[in-house]
Amino acid sequence: MSLKIIKCKPRLARILLIAAAILCVAAAWFFIKWNFANVVASRLDIKKVELKPVADWLIEMAPSDPQTHFSAARLFEKTFDAQDLARSLNEYEMAVALGPNDFMTWVDLGKARNLNGDADGALAAYKHALELAPNYAAVQWIYGNTLIRNGETDAGFPLIAKAAASNSDYAQPAALTALQIFEGDIDAVRRGLGDTDVTNTALATVLAGQGHFDDAFNAWSKLSAFDSPKTKRVGETLIEKFAAAKRFRLAARVTAAVSSIEAEKPVIGQIANGGFENGVKMRNAGLFEWLIAEGAQPEIGLSEGQTRDGKYCLLLMFRTFETAAFRTVSQTAAVVPGAEYEFEVYYRSDVKTSASLKWEIVDAMTTVPLAGMPPMTPADEWSSLNIRFKVPADSDGIIVRLVREGCSGPSCPVNGSLWLDNISIRPL
Repeated sequence: MSLKIIKCKPRLARILLIAAAILCVAAAWFFIKWNFANVVASRLDIKKVELKPVADWLIEMAPSDPQTHFSAARLFEKTFDAQDLARSLNEYEMAVALGPNDFMTWVDLGKARNLNGDADGALAAYKHALELAPNYAAVQWIYGNTLIRNGETDAGFPLIAKAAASNSDYAQPAALTALQIFEGDIDAVRRGLGDTDVTNTALATVLAGQGHFDDAFNAWSKLSAFDSPKTKRVGETLIEKFAAAKRFRLAARVTAAVSSIEAEKPVIGQIANGGFENGVKMRNAGLFEWLIAEGAQPEIGLSEGQTRDGKYCLLLMFRTFETAAFRTVSQTAAVVPGAEYEFEVYYRSDVKTSASLKWEIVDAMTTVPLAGMPPMTPADEWSSLNIRFKVPADSDGIIVRLVREGCSGPSCPVNGSLWLDNISIRPL
């Protein structure tokens, strides 16, 4: 193969080289300008409405770049000015025209059309977004909700159900919407959204928020497992709501389900850790654990060697003259409404005081005392005190607590030690 050499006249060659150079410079300038505008547009802070002139300048720099139009549209949308809303819609239209395959831009276009009063146009944009991304939960969710708001429930509900099934973030709002659609028919909601752990977790949260506590617990009880981090977080939320509503048996059942430590699972009709073998927490105690109030007096902790039974008992050491210096010890227990119980406590004491240290049982719903024991008098050996009480018919929780009575004025000397063990309640 022979090599052919084409000779050009020097003047023509120079012209061609100059033209090529100009073309390269122009192309480079166009690329740099377009790329610069794209980068700036993508980082434009849409919260700063004073940047509107910058948006205009960027569009002039790169009129064919969908990103500049998209960023300008979002910025003008945030001003809530009527003229800017129309400008925002126009920029969204330009963005989808220049980048027709970006489904999220179609979603934003739908929102803009809706803000401008074009409901049919918004539905068309969402529909096209769904055609571009049929399995994307965010698109299913917004299109489905828009259809429902426009009265097309039969078409919209399956879409929000799909969104909730693929993304649990949509489960709670989907459950709320479904409860409204089916007028509170929980079985119909499960049929529509699926009788799954995701659906029942969402139902439990939504129903508890609406004050339907029994239904919320029933939804919770349908879960296949309670040990996942998310399930535990939901369980803790339910415990708070049940406790705030004074539904202590429901709170106890959820507490038992989410607790990973067997000894910390409350039992209805029993005092938990009455022998103190599982220790006590000085702070962050659970709802059904021993609650030690903050303060310096009395000093409270576990004791070995002086127990009535087991390895530990609870020791309270009093060294105070101040009336205000008294820390309570208490525990909330779930019980059966209307039932009768017997409360019993074992103690030893060498406390010297003119005041009285005694136990009382109060209604956890009203804090009205149900029964009070005689004072614990000095005792060298383990002694017991017991008392019977009846739970009110409209309550399912009690509080047992150590109280001090008989102090008047700022001074109330108390000195000595009090040991407690084997605290219990039992049904009669």
